[in-house]
Amino acid sequence: MRCLVEDLATFAATAGTWLRSEPVLHNVLFTLVADRLCGDVPLSGDEWFVRVVDDGATVGAAVCTPPRGPLLGAVPVAAARTLAGYVVRAAPPLAEVHGPVPAVAEFARRYAERAGLTAVPGTAQRIFQLNAVRPPVGVPGHARAAAATDRDLLVAWAAEFAAETTPGEPQVDLSGQVDARLPYGDRIWLWEDAGAPVSMAWLSRPVAGVARVSGVYTPPRQRGRGFASGCVAHASRHALHAGATTCALYTDLANPTSNHIYQSLGYRPVAQVAQWRFPSRPPTR
Repeated sequence: MRCLVEDLATFAATAGTWLRSEPVLHNVLFTLVADRLCGDVPLSGDEWFVRVVDDGATVGAAVCTPPRGPLLGAVPVAAARTLAGYVVRAAPPLAEVHGPVPAVAEFARRYAERAGLTAVPGTAQRIFQLNAVRPPVGVPGHARAAAATDRDLLVAWAAEFAAETTPGEPQVDLSGQVDARLPYGDRIWLWEDAGAPVSMAWLSRPVAGVARVSGVYTPPRQRGRGFASGCVAHASRHALHAGATTCALYTDLANPTSNHIYQSLGYRPVAQVAQWRFPSRPPTR
């Protein structure tokens, strides 16, 4: 079993069949590749795309788009160990890694062991999928597609969303993700009440039949009235009507409210994913 580092186009061609074997679990990997292939997200030059092969067959894959750590696919634990050994030898030191359980836990254990670091569990999430929407009843207001005139609000909300969902971590500028979605006209949805936006939800491009809902945010003063439920339900139904066969989203396992809300809309749990961190050791005295 060995690792092959490939350019974007080669990786998309060679890993595509394996990624399609688990289109929901691999949706984020798929969209990272698809957004860069089409130019919505420019290549920075720091990305790396790695495929794990065994007797010529693809058995795993990982993508790294700094400043975020690598994202693993649903790889067998043996492939996770192979990836960890490769990354220790060939990549700069990692601060974190993400991926499905149990693969990511095995990667973290082996990487920390080989790199002389400590692996610390970070955020734990659950992947949900949906094939038919059960819209909420009685939510005041309506959905509309975001427009260019909403950009400043969307960027501000994206920053608030990032600060709330990843506290204590270096914040990533999400304005580029807003700008990549706005021209399509249906990849950011707003819920309006009394003529003012009160919630938002993002959609990814459908890949392998799966569209992902993300960036769900309602300002604190507007919460508790169902606005996020209405917005997510509308965005999900739009994605399915536009040709996706499945919608997916991620929830924080530590937030039982969001897990319950999404299940009430028809989302069902599929798998657990996790982040592991590798904090630098303090200098010895």
